[in-house]
Amino acid sequence: MLVYHLPGTFDTREAHLDLLWEAGATGLEERAGLIRAYFDDRTDLPAPIQDGEWRQEADQDWLAEFKANLRPVTAGRVTIVPPWLTAEVPAGQVPLIIEPGMAFGTGHHATTRMAVEALSALKLDGRTVLDVGTGSGVLAIAAALLGSGAALGVDIDPLTIPIARENAEINGVPHGRAVFEEGTLGSDLPEHHAPEGTFDVLVANLYAELHDLLAGEYAAHLIPGGPLVLTGILTSKLPLVDAALEREGFTDVQVRQDGEWALVTANAPQ
Repeated sequence: MLVYHLPGTFDTREAHLDLLWEAGATGLEERAGLIRAYFDDRTDLPAPIQDGEWRQEADQDWLAEFKANLRPVTAGRVTIVPPWLTAEVPAGQVPLIIEPGMAFGTGHHATTRMAVEALSALKLDGRTVLDVGTGSGVLAIAAALLGSGAALGVDIDPLTIPIARENAEINGVPHGRAVFEEGTLGSDLPEHHAPEGTFDVLVANLYAELHDLLAGEYAAHLIPGGPLVLTGILTSKLPLVDAALEREGFTDVQVRQDGEWALVTANAPQ
């Protein structure tokens, strides 16, 4: 079995995980400060991930080991679980079933967990929610399960859309309650039933530089005073996000940190 050992963790090298998948990795595992990437054959790797080491190891069922070590994630009123752990969801919690796969988001990363917690703290009954950069659809599906009237998830990566739709189906989300389309904000926002393209709540798990660029669009797509939930932000980049929200007139800006990651909530300009 050919394994590429890369220094770091899923958290510290989140931006490099997709590079490993694209290079042909058949599985990823985090262990003892290393990311272990499994390959069928040695391959040329892009520069950002060339600081690792190739090793030939005895064969093992890495997928079985990964599943054995995976635990449910509690995020407010929601518990995110893989299909084989649904029996472990505590009574009274809302189960959100996600099949772990390629790095589109499973709820185990701090950014996803904090965003679901923030949504769980809002009163979503009957409200419309826009999930920008939806990936696996976790946040839009969580909103639907928490009672939103309709959630739209958009992503510029077309590969994520069928995954998000499948996850919504697995979770029994009624047709139309969680809709997933390729696209982004502004003129590229897919047509949706939200009046004039505005939503009651907007959530985005992206990164600080994109939040800075999109802050004006966030304001344009939210109703006056509507909650904004932003994550995917390294704590070192918080000033950039704070300045963008102040520039666009957002109010009641609140920050929560988990290790090197931050979640920012605010209200749209009135």
